[in-house]
Amino acid sequence: MPNVIPTDLKTYVAWRFNAVLPGTFRRAKKAFEHLAYPILSPLPDAGSKTCSVERSLHGGPYVYFVCDDADRVRYVGKSLEKDVIARWTRPGIGGPAAYYFTHSRKGGGCVFSIAEAMNAGESSHFTLRYVPVAEIGKHVLARLGLKREGSSAEFAAAAERALTKACGADWNMA
Repeated sequence: MPNVIPTDLKTYVAWRFNAVLPGTFRRAKKAFEHLAYPILSPLPDAGSKTCSVERSLHGGPYVYFVCDDADRVRYVGKSLEKDVIARWTRPGIGGPAAYYFTHSRKGGGCVFSIAEAMNAGESSHFTLRYVPVAEIGKHVLARLGLKREGSSAEFAAAAERALTKACGADWNMA
């Protein structure tokens, strides 16, 4: 069973997905062109320049959390982009817009899980939250058994693994 984000870890809201729009879109990228993506709403409000709803003072890398309407963490990921929302915003082919939210692996990704859960009535919305790895405090690091070592990208990967386990993020394990 997924847990909530540790209470002593300050996170920021990147986006809140409130609905699944009718239809699908496709990606132009060869590795993902076989997937018909669901359309999560609201759509990115500024295309590729869409920014997180709440901005932190620090830049990336980031660890992000996909949380359901009970604040349970369903997925944990990392982003090395300038803004965590850039990890999720991509151009699409078809549908009502030029840019959409995607999160891709060969067999799908989080947007498919979000759409499935909302369409099944399992959650009324999902919130994408994030924390810059620079803002993960010493007490959280100690509890997770982490040390700040290696490059910031290596540390982000280690924090992602530790927070996935601590939060019981079930979509990471699927």
